[in-house]
Amino acid sequence: MSSEELVERAVALHGHLAPGIALGIRMSLEAMERLGARKGEKKLIAVSETARCLADAMQVTTGCTMGHGNAFVEDYGKLAITLARVDTRKGVRVALRRDAHGLSPLMKKWMLREGRLTKEEEAILAGELLSLGGEYLDVAEIEIQMPHKYENTRILACERCGDLIPEAFAVREDKTYCKRCVGLEYYQPAAISPPPRHPQ
Repeated sequence: MSSEELVERAVALHGHLAPGIALGIRMSLEAMERLGARKGEKKLIAVSETARCLADAMQVTTGCTMGHGNAFVEDYGKLAITLARVDTRKGVRVALRRDAHGLSPLMKKWMLREGRLTKEEEAILAGELLSLGGEYLDVAEIEIQMPHKYENTRILACERCGDLIPEAFAVREDKTYCKRCVGLEYYQPAAISPPPRHPQ
């Protein structure tokens, strides 16, 4: 797939051509080349160190996705992507060098958050990032520490709320419960207010 097609697909997913989309594509391609990997290989795992644009570009470029269970966000707030093989645990981490703001005034403005870029400036910077030279990237061979396996356990019912859950996600106390029923939920029930009515 060409860079133009990758950009088109990443923009369709993300909603616009942000500089982070271009950087995520460039980093992902670098990681794939260094690892000798092809898009969509079953034994790949990808990690974005930011929950922002890079994560979308990483998914489109590597074929590792949230839905496949092999794309992850470890949000350190860093502009870095890791691609690794789950069978060998060996991988490559590609990060933006701290002095990469020397690339251009637009790069400095974006990277150090010195001001908001216009849409035109974003497009110009995206072009610069797609062809970013290797001297602006820190590339390191790594070994992943996170456990990874494809979850395929049998389905159980939570004995408190009745929701169906895979056994791997069940919490065993005196009975079998889902995470929410033992206080590990990420949400609380709430009344949803109707949307405000606009005057006619």
